[in-house]
Amino acid sequence: MSDRPLALVVGANRGIGLGVVKAFLARGWDIVATARKPEAAADLRTLAASQPGRVEIQMLDMSDPAGVDAYAASLSGRTFGAVLVNAGVAGPAHRSANAATPEEIGALMFVNAIAPIRLGRLLLKNIESGTGVLGYTSSVMGSVALNAGGHELYRASKAALNSLSRGLFAEMRGRNLTLLTLHPGWVRTDMGGSGAPVRVDESARGLVEAILKSAGSRRHAFLDYQGKEIAW
Repeated sequence: MSDRPLALVVGANRGIGLGVVKAFLARGWDIVATARKPEAAADLRTLAASQPGRVEIQMLDMSDPAGVDAYAASLSGRTFGAVLVNAGVAGPAHRSANAATPEEIGALMFVNAIAPIRLGRLLLKNIESGTGVLGYTSSVMGSVALNAGGHELYRASKAALNSLSRGLFAEMRGRNLTLLTLHPGWVRTDMGGSGAPVRVDESARGLVEAILKSAGSRRHAFLDYQGKEIAW
């Protein structure tokens, strides 16, 4: 067994999640990384091959409730110094509450808000007491105080995640854990677009730095990738 600290990154096949895996590796951590289709996660597989014994790839589909529960059960007995739930979807292209169907809202809310909390709650026992951190990749778009309109369905899903994460933190009292709700910035990914101002590696390094600096604080904070507090 390695004596290096171990992190779990959920949704690591590309973009920010893959960047976070690389950033943790650079800081000397080993990684369990999930992907919905590991066989198609070419970049993650290449990275794992280049770091023998340090990156373990596992399958997890955050749109599957039974799969989320079964995955958490499969980690019984394993302990993580940090868990980052990064998986998420953009939602319907029309982005409009007036055009949305119940099926579209259900899928968006489940993947972006419900499944992350469901998984996090089940994994609390797997996070190192005292210094362990549970993190969620959210967005400044989830801030009610800073809502400037637009992208209303995605905003609603991230606001729901933020609210649910605060409720989860209330349940965590006495567990000596830290919970972070994290804004990665407007990042140059498939979701963020090629014109976004923040590079993936820049965002990922900042997110990992925020996680490591917050370890042991035992608080719930809404932070951006530069470690700055965001209004709820």
